Amino acid sequence: YVRAVRPHQWMKNVLIFAPVLGAHAFGPQLLYALAAFVSFSLCASSVYLLNDLLDLKSDREHVRKRKRPFASGRALLAHGVVLAPVLLLASIAIALFLPPKFQLVLAGYYALTLAYSFWLKRKMMVDVIALACLYGARLFAGGAATSIDLSRWLEALAIFLFLSLALVKRSTELTDRLQANKGDPAGRGYKLADLPIIEAMAAASAYTAVLV
Repeated sequence: YVRAVRPHQWMKNVLIFAPVLGAHAFGPQLLYALAAFVSFSLCASSVYLLNDLLDLKSDREHVRKRKRPFASGRALLAHGVVLAPVLLLASIAIALFLPPKFQLVLAGYYALTLAYSFWLKRKMMVDVIALACLYGARLFAGGAATSIDLSRWLEALAIFLFLSLALVKRSTELTDRLQANKGDPAGRGYKLADLPIIEAMAAASAYTAVLV
């Protein structure tokens, strides 16, 4: 069950501390950022559980994802159905102690994640833009929780860096299928023939991030 909530993925939420570090605000703002980190992590784990429950069929056909707790049968589905909303409620409870702007960002993150899980992940290019926005939401959450405005340079860097990461994620999935001699992925808007273009776009976006 610990593996099912994916605590290793919480490392992404370290981005919440970026506004505090950039502003050298190591007073009460650091505590607010820590609370935001915990709230975002619990919310993310709730979404991960929901995704695993929704993607059981495709996960069981995937070379790596079939080993996930619910896909492999090591964790009971009924427990996942209960655990997901419990984690979400805990996330909301912590968010109530933070500024309303953070609560809006958290709600937007959750709504976009649901939209991605149910629909956007099947749309070519729309899915990587959504992923990049989800990364960016963590930066804005850190700023909202600590009342620190993000600099325009940080925003520009985030746009290209996170888009590159999203494209790398998609190209990795296609590469895995190519190496395993499998066909085009099911339930996605991509084909194996798109791999060179996606890799080129990922590199171009990464170079632009370095330039910024």
